Amino acid sequence: MSPPLVLSILLASLYAGLFHMLWGGSARRLALFWLLSLIGFGVGDILAETSGLALITIGRVHLLWGTLGSWGAMALARRLKL
Repeated sequence: MSPPLVLSILLASLYAGLFHMLWGGSARRLALFWLLSLIGFGVGDILAETSGLALITIGRVHLLWGTLGSWGAMALARRLKL
């Protein structure tokens, strides 16, 4: 696996764990948050790459947009009570 992919997975997993610690829920919800965090981070990173909005990066990983995508996806799931 490439280093940017590993970093993205680690950050998205960290965000999912933190989100779960803050708002709680079952193990099923943790798995859902983890999946949504991965998807959201990937979408945010891809959007930043294609639009050229590289504000905060580590190598090829767009931290700001990946983080916003990750937290946005989990917040939307919580709001929709998934």
